Amino acid sequence: MAVVAMIGGIILTLIGAFYTIGLLLHLGAPQGRLVVDLLGLFGLGVLPLGLGLSSLWYGKRRLTQEKRAAQAHRDAALERAILQAARSHPQGVTVEECATHTSCSPQHVQAKLEQLYLDGKLDMEVTEQGRLVYRLKA
Repeated sequence: MAVVAMIGGIILTLIGAFYTIGLLLHLGAPQGRLVVDLLGLFGLGVLPLGLGLSSLWYGKRRLTQEKRAAQAHRDAALERAILQAARSHPQGVTVEECATHTSCSPQHVQAKLEQLYLDGKLDMEVTEQGRLVYRLKA
């Protein structure tokens, strides 16, 4: 829907801009009527231009909202996958183990593990081998 609004906005903006420019140039013509020219300028130029710009703004806003919602959904799915992996491995999980259970990059998984640790959902410890292991908070 947002893409349709943006395409419609582009079309209306172009139509409005061209009519506005064309009618402004014609406004000073001696054979024209001023009232008819002003109504045409508003109805065919300024109004479509305004509607087109507002449609572009609406479409961009909707795309941003959809992008944020999709990111929140992916973050929630990653959190569920990490917590499920931590439940199934009581000895703890590493970044690499969690990354194999998801389609996310190890850097993204590590950032989410750190966030879950800071949120108090996971405990973190360093093994004797120097690896970070995350466990469910007891």
